[in-house]
Amino acid sequence: MNRHSCRPWPVLMLMIAIGGLACPIVAVAGDGATQTSTDWPRWRGPNGNSVIQQTTPWSAKWGDDGPRQLWSVPVGIGYASISVSEHRCYTTGHRDGRDIVYCLNADTGKTIWQQAYAQDILAKWNPGGPNATPTVDGRWLYVLGKEGTVSCFDKASGKLRWRREVHKRDGLPLPLWGYASTPIIVGQRLFLNVGESGVALDKDNGELLWKSAAEPCGYACPVPFEWNGQPSLVMFGHHAVHVVRQSDGKQLWQTPWPTKMGENSADPIVVGNLLYVSSWWGQGAKLFDLNQSDGKPLWHHQTFQNHFSSSVLYDGHLFGFDGPAHRRTRLKAMRCVEFKTGKTKWSVPDLNGSLIIVDGKMIILTNTGELITADASAKSFEPISRGRITEGRTWPPPSFAGGRVFVRQIEGLAICIDLRAAE
Repeated sequence: MNRHSCRPWPVLMLMIAIGGLACPIVAVAGDGATQTSTDWPRWRGPNGNSVIQQTTPWSAKWGDDGPRQLWSVPVGIGYASISVSEHRCYTTGHRDGRDIVYCLNADTGKTIWQQAYAQDILAKWNPGGPNATPTVDGRWLYVLGKEGTVSCFDKASGKLRWRREVHKRDGLPLPLWGYASTPIIVGQRLFLNVGESGVALDKDNGELLWKSAAEPCGYACPVPFEWNGQPSLVMFGHHAVHVVRQSDGKQLWQTPWPTKMGENSADPIVVGNLLYVSSWWGQGAKLFDLNQSDGKPLWHHQTFQNHFSSSVLYDGHLFGFDGPAHRRTRLKAMRCVEFKTGKTKWSVPDLNGSLIIVDGKMIILTNTGELITADASAKSFEPISRGRITEGRTWPPPSFAGGRVFVRQIEGLAICIDLRAAE
């Protein structure tokens, strides 16, 4: 969908789990660790936690004219954010009954290659289109379609390497808004939040390694971590939080997490044996000790309900959003919450969106197309700069690579904002 057709869509209730919109490919979860990188090769960046250090000089402050847009190109309707690898951008969109995978030049937005395949738009109370962000692993690009088409492409040429239909072939049911889990790769295994508590494929050929029960899944990404010496995964399911073994999917821990329509969307965060989980529909946020046998949370924050925007853990604090993205009548706020205690350190009313942290600075993208920068501080919220970059809805989180912010507008645009510091 192009800019001229970005009209409001009727919204009656929740708007999907933005994507599994990819997650950690390494076996660390969101402990706030940073890694210097010029790429953003998957959902939530190279560390899988939305926190990076940049080698390219950039500035969080801009003038009265707002941040400079480098390019904007139509890529179809969808919720997938943008992955960046070796000066190329990868995203997906929907047009005319097909999902389209795009490879774009990161400097110009020009299409280098594109591949399309049939997939339902599944526009249930929202525009629809693909949910999951593409994942780059070495020379390969992995994509999950809304109806379960898992594809592996050569990231340079777009040539298809293999494809598997996990819904049709493996009998794993679709959730209401379609699959949203970006492929998560650890070693030889490709993990998806599909089925009751996940599925694993061989990343080289798509062969099934293990699958869970044929029940609807949640919308968050699998989170890899090591627990008691075992490589494990958190799967935020349709009605429960599951911890399973990476090797065979065996369940190691579980706690019920019922929400309306099974909308469990924001990625959990794991630090050691501590597991943070949050969702909307009245559940709020909880911190669990996985080694505590009674399964009771260490704390419960009723007014820190992460909808589909995952919180970011940095310097011992959670930075995130409370309240639904799509309901204007509901109270919303951005909050800073101490990870180990659940205490709110500060709160900003009527601010809702997504965020990443680069070099200790928050880059916040509101759900309505405004970009804000601020220090990632638990003391207070002090914006450095803010400016509107689009009139469309920007629910997927931003990506950052080479001093530039890459934004996906769900009505159809991919946008590049240049924050590189002047030489």
